[in-house]
Amino acid sequence: MTRKTLTLAVAAALAAPMTTHAGIEFYGQMGAEAASVEVANGDENIVRGNISKGLGFEKTSDDMSRQTLTEDRYGGILNDGPNLLSFDFDFDKKVVGFTPYARYRTTFHTTDNSGLGPGLEAWVGFRNSVFHIKYGKLRGAYRNAKGLIDPWIYTSMQARGTGGGMSAGRYNEVHWNWNAAGDQRSVVADPITGKVGINPARAINTSGVVHNSDIPGAVELGLKLGPVKARVQVMGDDNADKRGGNAELLLETQNLDLWAYAAYLDVGDNQLSPGGAAWNNDEFRNWKVGARVKFSGVKLALQYEDAELGVFDNNPEGGKYVIGSFDYRVQSVSLAGWVAGYLSDIDDKLRLIDTNGEALDEDALSWALGAKYHFSKRTHVFAGYRQTDSDNDYRDENVFSAGILIKF
Repeated sequence: MTRKTLTLAVAAALAAPMTTHAGIEFYGQMGAEAASVEVANGDENIVRGNISKGLGFEKTSDDMSRQTLTEDRYGGILNDGPNLLSFDFDFDKKVVGFTPYARYRTTFHTTDNSGLGPGLEAWVGFRNSVFHIKYGKLRGAYRNAKGLIDPWIYTSMQARGTGGGMSAGRYNEVHWNWNAAGDQRSVVADPITGKVGINPARAINTSGVVHNSDIPGAVELGLKLGPVKARVQVMGDDNADKRGGNAELLLETQNLDLWAYAAYLDVGDNQLSPGGAAWNNDEFRNWKVGARVKFSGVKLALQYEDAELGVFDNNPEGGKYVIGSFDYRVQSVSLAGWVAGYLSDIDDKLRLIDTNGEALDEDALSWALGAKYHFSKRTHVFAGYRQTDSDNDYRDENVFSAGILIKF
């Protein structure tokens, strides 16, 4: 018996007892992307680095010229990529009219394949044709609509995070500190070089309740009545000192989708961002409504979001997003884009004071445009451009991006 035959025989023997009682579906997707990225307009008076929780700064590079980046994060260069491996378990035994089911997902990098990355969803539950319940680490309901509104999700042209089109857990942060009285924020310049530090794509832990990550330790109750879906997710852990959740109401038809979502997070004594109590909330609330129409190869979508958690400038008062998008496909070619505006609700007394003594505004206008060539239903290549323009130039970003996505 050859080694290959023996391996197949052993695998079949191990799987047989399990597959007798459960249907197992394995699937996933894998992307590879390269991007040309310029942050903060390539200003030579800026250096890159990391900002600590105590508002200290550690420089990592003084090269602010355009960067060609190939080391991906889960298959994408900026924000988050598409890579995942998923196992769905559907058991054939019914319990008082409900079927047990479960899911396990994890992720991985492509160009810097260092093994499996952080786990994604992992949950168990019961369902019937109308109702379901899940418990575990859940994909947040609030982030579900990002694929309905953003045709470039999971690429560096995506709207969330530093893209400026919807809330997430990443933003471009300039090095700042409080004045002596602790009531005003000022940009910090190096006393010798005069250069200002920035922390590109700084991350905060949103516990998965907005457009990034997944919600740990959560229970979900869901209802499906024809084209209408509704669900509530609740998370809480006294040891982690966090509580929160999501709510969803979604109508899906052949030509029209309508949605409304809400998110809530009570962080207790946890500090999500640098700056102390004056720069952190105890509770965050986000909500959004949107619609998408589909006809003759065209998808048009519009969404409004009022957010406090994970906003573009990460300020405690939050801000508002309006984003519109289109996706037009003719045979094997798609042309897609989005445009978004962000209006910051930052308190005037908390605005950053720049090195020239001027207060910085935080509103932003962003857009992306690109094309896809579909080799098949599961494989396409893409290329495009995204530009994010903030009144605070430290948060500016422009990106050329190209790559491939394969679903299996």
